[in-house]
Amino acid sequence: MKRALSVLVALLPATFSATAAAQMGGSIGWSSQGGGTSSGYAMPVPTSSGGSGAKSTDLEIGTLYVAGTAYGIGAGVWLDAELGISDPGLNFIAPAVLGVGAPIGVYFLDHPQMPRGVPASIALGLTLGAGEGFGVWSYQFVTSSKENAWGFRGLARSSFIGATVGGAAGAAVGFLQEPSPKSSLFIGSSALWGAGIGSMFGYGSTAKGRGYGLSNDGASLGGLIGYNLGIVGSAALSTVWVPTYKNTAFMWAGAAAGFAATSPVYLLYAGSESPAKRGLIVQGVGTTLGIVAGAMFTFYDTDDIASDDPFRGPRPSLARITGVGPMPMPGGGAGAMVQGVLF
Repeated sequence: MKRALSVLVALLPATFSATAAAQMGGSIGWSSQGGGTSSGYAMPVPTSSGGSGAKSTDLEIGTLYVAGTAYGIGAGVWLDAELGISDPGLNFIAPAVLGVGAPIGVYFLDHPQMPRGVPASIALGLTLGAGEGFGVWSYQFVTSSKENAWGFRGLARSSFIGATVGGAAGAAVGFLQEPSPKSSLFIGSSALWGAGIGSMFGYGSTAKGRGYGLSNDGASLGGLIGYNLGIVGSAALSTVWVPTYKNTAFMWAGAAAGFAATSPVYLLYAGSESPAKRGLIVQGVGTTLGIVAGAMFTFYDTDDIASDDPFRGPRPSLARITGVGPMPMPGGGAGAMVQGVLF
């Protein structure tokens, strides 16, 4: 079984073609064409996954059961907070009832079985929405005075509202577009990358000697901005490219490698007047470059491309020679002609 979370945007079909020509030395020619070559190597044609008729797998619906259960428990915690219930025993009633009721609702929603991409889209919406609510609460909490901070009730409220709105949006996109679950995994991963990298930049760029308060403010704001940039950027990219599971795995590996490779930068701050937290900026850059490198190294992977994923089928390399032969030169003599595909 293969499963991931689903994209929260419609997949828009797009086609690409490239043409180029060049002359080298007497007569070495290079050309490229989109859509096909003399060797029969076809350029991939993007297509929307909506209406494919494929059904969701057990793993995909499993992600919705998990997200739904977490949503139900969270809704119960929010209800307790709003009602001001402080009795330790009574505090378990609402989370338990709603925590069981939510997956029951998922069961009935999945009968008849939901199309591929729908459960993952809903689960992603619930998760990203809850994360958005937490991010907003976090920034308000660290930038407000003790008297004006939202506190636990504000956390429960913002997370519940965010998850509810996100889940509704995910359901709408899922049922209307049936997007690829692989895109959901990519978008969810990008949100985490963005939050982490944004927090690094935010914390590391705060002024020296201003205490942890300002640093926490910067980290919270940077994380919130990075979180949203990760969602928006990956959602936009997913309209023209659906990463394979290998693509996403390599991007995670690249992020870890970039973070680890730049960790020794803190040794340079020994005895320096600059605050060591500046090293987080370097690690943020390293993590970003690692993600980009992971995507580039596996960009043409087709191991788990489905028939209804955009850019399905074999993908050409950036440059590929398709033929070599002699070529007569004007005024006498001969040269060599090279033909190929440039993407």
